[in-house]
Amino acid sequence: MAQYQLINIDEIKPNQYQPRSSFDNEAIEELALSIKENGLIQPITVRESYMGYELIAGERRYRACKSLGHKQINAIVIKANEVQAATLSLIENIQREDLSPIEEANGYLQMIRLTGLTQQQLANKIGKKQTTISNKIRLLNLNADVQQAINSKEITERHGRAMLLLSEKQQKEVLETILNKDLNVKETENFIETNYVKERKKKKGSIKCFGISAQLIINSFRDTFKKAKSFDRSVQMTEQDNDEDYIITITIKK
Repeated sequence: MAQYQLINIDEIKPNQYQPRSSFDNEAIEELALSIKENGLIQPITVRESYMGYELIAGERRYRACKSLGHKQINAIVIKANEVQAATLSLIENIQREDLSPIEEANGYLQMIRLTGLTQQQLANKIGKKQTTISNKIRLLNLNADVQQAINSKEITERHGRAMLLLSEKQQKEVLETILNKDLNVKETENFIETNYVKERKKKKGSIKCFGISAQLIINSFRDTFKKAKSFDRSVQMTEQDNDEDYIITITIKK
């Protein structure tokens, strides 16, 4: 059963499964001013851990109080295991609807790896469509620069989706064009179609571009590589698009 307690801020550790990778400092400063004026209206949520307490919900409130020099903070202390804590943290952040698409995707992937749930099972658990989760996770196949541009809102999630079938080099080229020319999504799609899809068809003559099945296989390799990379960072994968073949090479050190 949950309990309300006044606990020491220094005993609270951030949640390792927090999907949010960045925080708006200006928003936290504004929240701190509100707390200074009106007090902390909504307590944070924590669970007891061997290190003291682990934060589950309310990291911005926690950061704001800490910035004010508060030594203690009102908290709801709940009993939860690691999986439950990660799930609650993800749900709390998703419900706020201000996670970036990349942060949301990483949150889903973390949950799947931690719990072993399928995408459909996760969708049922958090009240989302399976296609929503699948489409978000696919964004993690994008080049790191493109992901960062989505995170910083320089481009939209739909811009990113348009680049999913491109190589890393092509994604970087398209990203640069989008930023330099301020292309909207439709203009981006047309640019990709004209400069990459049609060009590939010309080079290959009668050979067609990737069909859906081939692209699914490529995406499957990329997903598998990302999972392997989380266990062993020495694993490397290279992709090469030749006229006749698309070559994927995975290197594992002995």
